Order: sequence, then structure tokens, then C-alpha cells
Amino acid sequence: MVTLKLYVRRANVRFGQCQALAAVLILLALSLPAVTQVSVTTHHNDNARTGQNLDETLLTLANVNTKQFGELFSQPVDGIVVGQPLYLPNLLINGAIHNVVFVTTLHDSVYAFDADSNTGSNAAALWHTVFIDIANGTTTAPIQLQGCAYTGFNEVGIVGTPVIDPTTGTLYVVAKTLENGVYVHRLHALDVATGRAKFGGPVVIYASVTINGKKITFADRHHMQRPALLLSNGLIYIAFGTMGCKSYPPSTGWLMAYEASNLKQMSVLDVAPAEEALPGIWMAGDGPAADSNGDVYVATGDGAFDYSTGGLDYGDTLFKLTLGNGAFTLGDYFTPYNQAELYSEDLDLGSSGPVLLPDQSSKTPHLAVIAGKQGMIYLINRDNMGQYDPVIDQVVQEEPFEPNVEAEIDGGATYGNDRVYFGGWGYHVKSFSLTNGVLSSEPVAKSSSTHHTSSLFSISANGTKNGILWGLERNNGSSALDAFNATNLDLLYSSSQNPGRDPIGETSHFVLPTIANGKVYVGTTNSLVVTGLLP
Repeated sequence: MVTLKLYVRRANVRFGQCQALAAVLILLALSLPAVTQVSVTTHHNDNARTGQNLDETLLTLANVNTKQFGELFSQPVDGIVVGQPLYLPNLLINGAIHNVVFVTTLHDSVYAFDADSNTGSNAAALWHTVFIDIANGTTTAPIQLQGCAYTGFNEVGIVGTPVIDPTTGTLYVVAKTLENGVYVHRLHALDVATGRAKFGGPVVIYASVTINGKKITFADRHHMQRPALLLSNGLIYIAFGTMGCKSYPPSTGWLMAYEASNLKQMSVLDVAPAEEALPGIWMAGDGPAADSNGDVYVATGDGAFDYSTGGLDYGDTLFKLTLGNGAFTLGDYFTPYNQAELYSEDLDLGSSGPVLLPDQSSKTPHLAVIAGKQGMIYLINRDNMGQYDPVIDQVVQEEPFEPNVEAEIDGGATYGNDRVYFGGWGYHVKSFSLTNGVLSSEPVAKSSSTHHTSSLFSISANGTKNGILWGLERNNGSSALDAFNATNLDLLYSSSQNPGRDPIGETSHFVLPTIANGKVYVGTTNSLVVTGLLP
């Protein structure tokens, strides 16, 4: 909002003069550009999972630097933040209007904070909902009871990024609890203004399928709800993978769909019903993607693949799924020709989620891009995904992220203004141009130095101007917020350059920053850190 101040030096200004001056000020105010209030209601900004915010008018290439940009304040939380912070502007809470940022933790908490300050009435959370009840035997799930301590988690509560329906003012989130020795997942629907339950929730998540006369039941203990939730066409999609270990069956990947309006389960899918432990769905925290038709795209990790020979298992596969008549239908899929090698070498295709690219002026207008641990970038025709060919991949294009090296890519691509961005642990950040449905065979820009970052980035821009690529770097137990010029990938700002003034602290792996209305929000192992233009 633009504020205009009029300083009157003389007390005898005539009424007519004041009217004329007021009219001029009104015309001036109407001629000034409006500041767009952005909402971030889902992981990576949209259901295509592009990661772009093209309505950022305050953060520019000129002012994002160590002199003008830095940490503004932080808010403590009760556990590790893994999911991406979400953002809603102009929300009425407790009789006042707030811009609100929502944060979840592994300690089964959901927080709503004022997004612009932590002083006065905003010093504490606007509301805080917690799903544990120690007095009645309900706790988070300790990691040592589930294996896989090397994930860096101390407990498992809320892992996947929630999703918000702004039309109904509802935040959907999945929480895992340990209740008197029993592991439970629940789908919660919370009022964004109060944190209270809606639609008769929460509901306990339960699933089973019967294959060839054998009943297979979803096992809560050894499953992690790692991918972000998806809201598409009135349905909430929830994906599950393993706890990160291959030795804790039964823990194959599941995808489930629930009605957003009443939390009724609509359909379930086990991606490997003939297997015990693999493959899972994790995608480094990225969520299933959805196109304008409502088709859902999700990728699996390591595991057996035999669908092409009549089997039921889909390891290292990108699915295109349709939900109809209460069941998932496989519309199409892509599995790399060397899937057996990927499986044996722990080179998951599904270490990343798919990104659905804008329609192209080419013979293949509907494209998806994905890259996994092998470091191969696949450009896939969504209208004919190529299925499985044991000799050569039937895709539009494939290019190595790093020639002659298996450069692990976790978290997928980021898209903005005809560029596709990737990063890898210990490699340069790179961008590839996208022209007429084809990626450049070589990067058109790369960072001047290597970075210890996943491939999860966010982009802020004002249309096609002031494009900035944001990411989090983890190295030696500390983390840094980095900002790159999206055109040439020059480093504009890093919180590591001002460690005393901008102490981001430590973040979990695969954490994604949120950019909204001039500020950047980062979840750490014990806080929400808010950065922006310095006073």
C-alpha cells in the first residue's frame, strides 16, 4: 500500500484549495502501480511445481546484496522444520489483519506467525496447533524406533509440506504419531484463521489392496509421508515412501486420494504390491504434480520394475495417473532403459519430482522434466511418455547435468522465464534454455563456484524482470541462504558472507525457501528465519 503524507505549513489554506489538492492526490494514488499480494499455498508455488513467483515487486537485482538485504527477525519453533513455509496475505485473525506464514515441525506442530514482525502482539504465534498429547500417551514417532537415524531427524511428526485451499480457508496436513505403542497417520483439515479442525477431521489414514487374493495393508511404522501434499480438482493427494532404509519392510510406496470437502478416502495405489520394501515415493520432498486436466504425475525411487512384462511393480518410474470411478488408472509412464542398473547402484529416478513445463510452440507442446541421482535430465512428452524400452529411452531429449559424472540431483528442476535450473551437491548451479520444446544441450549459465545445495530452488521476478534464484546451501553443519541473478547465475547475496548479522543456523536437507512480498522465509532445525530489505 502506498502512503501519501501532506504537510500543511499554513493554517489558512482555503477549503477549495484543499479540495483541489485532494483531487490531485487521489489521481496520483490511482496512477501508481498496485503492489500485488502473493499467496504461496503449495510446495514449489504451483501444481506444476515450477517454483516461480513472477509477482515480486520489492526484491530486485539492485537491492538484494549484503548491504541492503539480510535477516529481519526469527521465531522459535518446537522441532525441525522440513516442509516449505506457506503464506497467505490479508488474513483476519483475532480481530486484526495479518500477512501470515505457516510452519510445520517434526514435533507435530503447526504454527501461524505474523509474516512481517515479531514484536508487540506478534511476538508469539498467532495460533499454534499441536497433535501430540503426552498425558494420554500420544507422542511423535522417535526415529530410533523406526531405523534410518542417518536422515538427521530425531523424530517423525509432520514431514511433507501441507497444502492450503484459499477458497475455503483450509490447511491440510498429515501428521504421524505414536499412540501407546501404535503408529498412526492422520489427515488434518485446519481453519487457517484459528488452527481448529474442520470437516469432521482429523481422519485416520488406512489403506489396503488385494492382489491375486493376497491382502496388502499399509504399515504406518515403516512409512514416511515425505512428499508435499497436492490439492487438485477438489482432491487431496498424499504420497508415502519408506523411512529411507531398504531393510524395514513392509514399506513400499503408496499414493492416496481424499475428498477435500469431507476427508473421505477416494482411492489408494500401492506402487509395488509384489515387493516388500521398495520402491518408495519420496522425491526429496517435492510433491506430485497435476496438469490442467487433473492428471497426476509422481515418480518412484529404487525398486523392482516388471510392469512391461506383465508384473505389478514400478521402480524408477514416472507415472501419469487419472482418478475415476474410485480408482487410479495408469494413463502413461516412463521408465529409463537402464532401470536395472539404476536399482542396483542406488540411483533413484524418484530422488526428484517432475516439473510440468508451460505449453510449448512445438510438435510436443506438453512437456515434463525430471532428473534423478544418475544426473540425467529427461525431457518427456506428457502425451506419449515413452514407457519402457530396454534399448533406448523414447523421450524428447536427455542431457547429462554433469558430463561423464553421475551427479546426484535431488528435488527436481525449477522453471522460470524459459530457463530450467538444476543444482547438485558440490556442483555448479546451472540453467538451460528452453526454446520451442527443446532444452539447450549445454548450460546457458552456471554459477562461478560450486555449491553444496540440492536442486530445490525458488524464483522471484517481476514478470520477466529482476529474476532471482534462491536456494539453501548446507555445509559442515551450517546453512546459508543464497541468491543468484537468474540470468547469469552471479551470486548476489549469501548469508554466509555476514555470519554475525545473518545467522541462518542449520537447516534440514531438501528445505525450500519461500519468497513472498519482499521477504524470504526459511525453516531451520529450531526456528523460522525471516529475511528481507533492511530498514
